[in-house]
Amino acid sequence: MPHVSYEPSDTEVRDLGLWLWFATLSLWPRVLLIAFWIFGSLLGDAFSTWIVPVLGFLAAPATTVSYALMWGLNSETVSGAEWLVVAVGVLLDLWMWGCWVRLRGRT
Repeated sequence: MPHVSYEPSDTEVRDLGLWLWFATLSLWPRVLLIAFWIFGSLLGDAFSTWIVPVLGFLAAPATTVSYALMWGLNSETVSGAEWLVVAVGVLLDLWMWGCWVRLRGRT
């Protein structure tokens, strides 16, 4: 029986890397949000209603995590340079959604 070898194309390798990056950007902020909810009061303190963390969990998890972290860091408000960390969270969420759009366009 002949041995058939398969070598993935460059596009398949890039897609695999993009899927892994998308999974990482999607998973870990959500894991942190669940941990904050189970093991502490950080989410309840940072947000006055339950709807914002739920929407953040679904649509913008990195932004929600970074805002909650900056809120509870030391001042119970987000001000000054702390907004830069929140902006990084926004950029990570946009990157995650950009990966999703690109991957969905290829399937």
